[in-house]
Amino acid sequence: MSERMMIDDVRDQYADVAKGTLSNESTAVRSIASAFGYSEDELNQLPAEANMGLSCGNPLALAGIREGEVVVDLGCGGGMDVFLAARKVGESGRVIGIDMTSEMLERARAGQQKLGLTNVEFHQSTIDKLPLPDNSVDCVISNCVINLVPDKLAVFREIHRVLKPGGRVALSDIALKQELPSEVKQSVEAYVGCISGAILIDDYRSLLEQAGFASVVVTDTGSDLNAYAMASDGGCCGGGSCGSDEKSLHDGLASVMQSFDANAYAASVRVHALKQSSTNSVNIIPVLNLQSISKEKVMKTVQVYDKPMCCSTGICGPDVDPVLPQFAADLDWLKGQGHNVERYNLAQQPQAFIENKTIHQVLSTAGTDCLPVVVVNGEIVSQTVYPSREDLAAWITGAPAKKLLPVSNAGGCCGTSGCC
Repeated sequence: MSERMMIDDVRDQYADVAKGTLSNESTAVRSIASAFGYSEDELNQLPAEANMGLSCGNPLALAGIREGEVVVDLGCGGGMDVFLAARKVGESGRVIGIDMTSEMLERARAGQQKLGLTNVEFHQSTIDKLPLPDNSVDCVISNCVINLVPDKLAVFREIHRVLKPGGRVALSDIALKQELPSEVKQSVEAYVGCISGAILIDDYRSLLEQAGFASVVVTDTGSDLNAYAMASDGGCCGGGSCGSDEKSLHDGLASVMQSFDANAYAASVRVHALKQSSTNSVNIIPVLNLQSISKEKVMKTVQVYDKPMCCSTGICGPDVDPVLPQFAADLDWLKGQGHNVERYNLAQQPQAFIENKTIHQVLSTAGTDCLPVVVVNGEIVSQTVYPSREDLAAWITGAPAKKLLPVSNAGGCCGTSGCC
């Protein structure tokens, strides 16, 4: 099947879904969103039209959206993430939904009218040719859509074009852990259901870097992809009487998944990446010119001692603190500068906390509330909070440590995110 035919088939299938009765009022539809990280409070904020059970994650969990920002949602569907983001950007901000399916946009605009939102707009377009000016967007989000596009590099280049310098990407998508069985890869139902159009996790990361992005982090969330099948079994149509078109997408995907273990091959992933502030330097902090200093002179060992977390970086679970993926990206940036970076999680590597006498003493005095602790060349430079990239860059060039903050129950995986 040609790329054009595949795009047309995706459009037709999603148009059928949009014309059906799948809605946020259905327990089965809400169960899909819940399985992929949406809270009951978030779902309760939505109009019925917005949620059709098409999510594979919650991109807002790592987007760190702030008041006054311009946010773009690629493949916005019925407007689910647009409406949730609109509350975060406030009246001074703007959220732009992009979708190629007119029937989906009809739903989205109906939901916008119900909510009375004036900081939201929708455009009909494919996501590889965005109707937006260069350097105009603070954050790009997307939810289980990019895997449907044959030319993913073109999409990533368009995202890079419209983002402002220093802008960020926060995506939820499906990516592959290993190559799919041939019968699944050739399945149109699996393609429309976001499985066979997916690419390997390493390829996903590589394409973002080819498009010009820095600090790329692609993380397997561990979510169960069989949530779609469970929703199908539960009856996505609420009352029970569904037309064949309404059930085709979920039921078709469920039938494909019954033929193989989807979780062994594919994963719901969180994707975070940054557009550099300067295209001429790997350092996105313009006030520091680290490249003028030889790596031999600035080589440092940076150690991070984290609170007990459910994974090595805390970028997991339903409610990720947006500080965590940014900090993980900052540490990757440090590694790229030639520095030695070590990170220890109290839940997984307690011996490292015992063997470091300074950390052990701090824990004995202040308890785990002092975590995270950041150490540069044996000197504690920060505790209780995750430092910014600017702070890290200053410390590795010899700036003095910050005044240690008072012990408090600061964020992190077991502070505010709840993923433990």
